[in-house]
Amino acid sequence: MSLKDGLMQLLQVQEVDLELRSLEEAKSEYPSEITQRQAEIERAEGSLKELTERLAESERGQRHYERELEEAKDQLKKLEARFSEVKTNREYDALQIEVEAAKAKMSEYESQILELIESSEKTREQVDLEKVDADEVRQDQQTHIDDLQAKLDSIQGEVDSIQTRRAKAAKGLEPSLLRQYETVKRLRGLTVAAVRKGSCGSCYRQLPAQMKSIVRRAQEVIICESCGAIIVWDDESA
Repeated sequence: MSLKDGLMQLLQVQEVDLELRSLEEAKSEYPSEITQRQAEIERAEGSLKELTERLAESERGQRHYERELEEAKDQLKKLEARFSEVKTNREYDALQIEVEAAKAKMSEYESQILELIESSEKTREQVDLEKVDADEVRQDQQTHIDDLQAKLDSIQGEVDSIQTRRAKAAKGLEPSLLRQYETVKRLRGLTVAAVRKGSCGSCYRQLPAQMKSIVRRAQEVIICESCGAIIVWDDESA
């Protein structure tokens, strides 16, 4: 294969690479959007989880004070039963103080229970509303995620197909020429440029007459001094 044929083949490889780049750019947008939509689901579920945990904590507190209240009631019964054994005013007064303390505890526990019942009821209402919201967010976002994933899978199929075409387009190219193209592509992007109206087809810089002659003869690889593109002379360059 002549150098001219190799350079022309590089143009074909670049056309395929441009298609690949376009697809890769489109494909790169979908994972980011999928991640954002998954984050929306997680935020909705996180809010629901927080409320659910708050409700569970209130219910645990209510059960704790109910147990304390039952123990205080038992203690009060035992204290009141001791009145029949009291023999002196001093013993009576001391026992009365213990009874009042037990009743105060009971009153405190009852107040705590009532507050927790009220709090639980409000939180339960919030949980019910949040469940509806979370379900709506989950369904809506998951529909979009599934659609985006389908598009992503479809694009990946196209990428795989074009990769096959790319391998065919590069088949038979001189390895050193292909390596040079890959180096230029990595450093400056996709830059194989055909001469158009005496100018570099990448940066449109007018080529000196001597350089145009060298490019036309295609005896060596010529790099544009302005943009670094590999310059190719094709049938439309005359």
